[in-house]
Amino acid sequence: MTVFQNVQQQILQELKTAVGKGFAPSLDDLSVPPDPSMGDVAFGCFLLAKKLSQNPADIAREIAAKIAPKNYVSSVKAVGPYVNFFLAEATFGTEVVEQIHKEGEEFGQSSVGEDKRVMVEYANLNSHKDVHIGHLRNMFVGQMAVRSLVANGYDVVPVAYINDLGTHVAKSVWGIQTLHEGEEPEEELRMDFLRNVYVEATAKVEEDPSAKEQVSEVFRELESGKGATVALWKKTRKWSLDYLRGVYDELGLELDAWYFESDLIGKTRSIIDRLIKDGLVVESEGAWIVDLEEEKLGVNLLIKSDGTLLYNAKDLALAQQKEDDFYPVRSVYVIDNRQSHAMKQLFATLKRTGFDRELVHLSYDFVTLSGGAMSARKGNVVRYETLRDRMFRQASKETRVRHEDWSDEQVSKVARAITFAALRFGMLKQDKDKRIVFDIDEALSFEGFTGPYLLYTFARIQSLLKKATVKSVAAADRLVDPREHVLLHALSQYPNQVFALSETFEFSQMAQYLFDLAKKYSEFYNMVSILGAEDEVLVAQRLGLSEAVARVLQNGLTLMGIEVVEAM
Repeated sequence: MTVFQNVQQQILQELKTAVGKGFAPSLDDLSVPPDPSMGDVAFGCFLLAKKLSQNPADIAREIAAKIAPKNYVSSVKAVGPYVNFFLAEATFGTEVVEQIHKEGEEFGQSSVGEDKRVMVEYANLNSHKDVHIGHLRNMFVGQMAVRSLVANGYDVVPVAYINDLGTHVAKSVWGIQTLHEGEEPEEELRMDFLRNVYVEATAKVEEDPSAKEQVSEVFRELESGKGATVALWKKTRKWSLDYLRGVYDELGLELDAWYFESDLIGKTRSIIDRLIKDGLVVESEGAWIVDLEEEKLGVNLLIKSDGTLLYNAKDLALAQQKEDDFYPVRSVYVIDNRQSHAMKQLFATLKRTGFDRELVHLSYDFVTLSGGAMSARKGNVVRYETLRDRMFRQASKETRVRHEDWSDEQVSKVARAITFAALRFGMLKQDKDKRIVFDIDEALSFEGFTGPYLLYTFARIQSLLKKATVKSVAAADRLVDPREHVLLHALSQYPNQVFALSETFEFSQMAQYLFDLAKKYSEFYNMVSILGAEDEVLVAQRLGLSEAVARVLQNGLTLMGIEVVEAM
């Protein structure tokens, strides 16, 4: 159990004893006061007052008078209808710091998910296309979902589903074959070539109806695996997959398996044939559908009238393939909220087939530019590499100004950390149901609600620890300054934050928690003398507190995929 859980158990027992027989308070009855000066834990007497037909403020005063300071509790006060508990630094504070120092990078983790396998499907990108700024939110949300589940003891299987056989692929293959026959770009220019061909082919198809039919024929050839275009598809597909692997490796994405749309054609048709025999899939105007009107989800179109398989059909095969390979008890689909209806249709269709697993759509809103939404068809996307390099140059410039004596290698290392901290934090700090208009200057700022600010706080603590001539200790009985108490209480809440991530996937709450912790530490650092404290015991305890803050910051940032640096 965590220290704060022990605190809660003591308080519940004290409340039960004070009220008497028949009263059994629960964790839901406890809260954290909005102002630290009001206490660390509060118990509202509203429900108890209703049960006893008494005034809640009177009950609060009676309860507070019956509870004496003991163990974790230093004092108890009635504030209106609340009983507020104040915690003791000597016990509560010391145990918090001790636990953090002892557990290190494991602090905050739990075993709640032990023996439960969860699959997280994310980084579902398209072959023959660039990775752009909009894809980053998917990858960062997915990666944090994986790490949050692992931190809570789940057996996590992260996978990606690559769309390597869509209409966009047929357009690219047709465009190369028709508009650029015989051209062979240099290796480093292959993705530029594919991007330009796709935009060009899209424009041609919109202008010429005959070109649209030619693309459809290419698509049919690729889906059947037979025809003159298959060899060209295989070659350009390899270009794309090599590129995607490079991006995934650079971002440190955890992926145990890759699934490909092209591998699921046969399985998809077999499943649909079976569902037709079972009467679940029926014909409608030449197409094949699942009628989901009963679930108020309309019609799930699986096969078009021309015989072309749609994504919804292949998703059935994908779900079955993942089940056959890994047997997860829960599958999390990280897909943007524009696909919410399609996900509901998929889950409802799978349920009708007898697919008995927990299915979760982890949705998020998309990323836009100040000028509006992006479109690969129109060629107005911000490529990942373009964004990364621009931010890296800016971070390098700022780092060089601050450290003229650093080597190029030092500057590059720190600038890279700043760049990726800015990218990840900028994407993850927003509520997932809110759209992001990404602002580079804001994301790279060392002030405010940003990744670089948290890196700076961590680096500041490392600098402090290096300057110290006294060794830090894991004790808190001398940490009586209100700012120290606020920090101790905030640190005790970290395990609760980690646990909540695996339940809610509200990653912005972790970002907010870390930012608030950094702000609290900054106030402590600026207002309380650490190395110049009145004696070495106090210096050692304040260093121990600083070390605990750094550890929690690092643990939380690691969950977000952000690497810390010791100097900035």
